Amino acid sequence: MADSRVQVEIEEWIRHEWLPKEYGQTFRSERLQLTSGGLFAFDAVSADNKIVANISTSGGITSGGKNPAAKIQKLRADMLFLLMVQAEKRLIVLTEKDMFALCQKEKANGRVPQEIEFVVAQLPEVLAILLKAAQKNAAKEVTPYRK
Repeated sequence: MADSRVQVEIEEWIRHEWLPKEYGQTFRSERLQLTSGGLFAFDAVSADNKIVANISTSGGITSGGKNPAAKIQKLRADMLFLLMVQAEKRLIVLTEKDMFALCQKEKANGRVPQEIEFVVAQLPEVLAILLKAAQKNAAKEVTPYRK
C-alpha cells in the first residue's frame, strides 16, 4: 500500500505555513457542521472561520497520460462539502499546476460552482521532490504487471 506520509506532511505545511502567509491568519483542520446536519472534516479552517479549504496533492494526468477521473471525482466530493458549510471563502488548495489547469478548465466550462476557488500552493523544493517520488511509487502499485 502506498505510503501517504509525504502527503500528510505537505498538507500540514500548507495548513501551518502557506495558508497563514497567504491569508494572514492561522489555520487548523476541523470537523464542521454541514447545512444538511452532518459533520465533515475539512483540511483547513481559518481562525475566524471565514475560510474553509480542502487540500489536494493529486496531479492532473495519470502515469499513463490519461485524465485522472477518480481524482476529479474526489475533488467534486470535496466541492460538495465546501458548498454545504457556512464560509465566506471556499478553497481547493492544489499542489500540482496540471491539476490546477484542469480545474480551471472545468470551471470555465461551467462544471464547477462559482463559490469554489482554486489556488496553487508553491511547495518548497524538498517537498516537491518527495511528492513526485511518492506519486511515482503509488502509480507503480496500480499499474498492471505485464509479462
